[in-house]
Amino acid sequence: MPRRGPRRPPVVVVLVVMGAALAVGGCQGGASDPAPSASPSLPTTGRDVTRADLVGLWSAGRSGSRLPVEVELGPDGGVSGSDGCNSFSGRRWSLDGDRVLLRGSQVTSLVGCSTVPGEWLARAASFRVEDGRLVALDRGGETLGSLSRTGS
Repeated sequence: MPRRGPRRPPVVVVLVVMGAALAVGGCQGGASDPAPSASPSLPTTGRDVTRADLVGLWSAGRSGSRLPVEVELGPDGGVSGSDGCNSFSGRRWSLDGDRVLLRGSQVTSLVGCSTVPGEWLARAASFRVEDGRLVALDRGGETLGSLSRTGS
């Protein structure tokens, strides 16, 4: 009988374990987190928005939940953040005129919360740059919510 090597866990188990690790790490925040600080906003006239203008942390403000409602657009095109209950990552972003296009699958923690203030972030297909804010849009172009710059 041929000898079998160690059995690998199914991919689903690995994803569940990763989600649990994110959930435990994501629950470390609390009401003592500082309020978002003011920082330069996006240009509204004179020049087009660039990728460099968008890189950084964007917040929907204090949510009263364990985690802030926020999205971070990374310089490498990565997207991560929190809906106020669960943390997420894994999507990619690109700039097309005044639109921030989101693509790819999102990996999220699976914490059970009684309220999820930024649940609309999971439905965002893109953001429109409008008056120095990022306005989240669903696939049909309907407005879901908006975010302001919280860091440079």
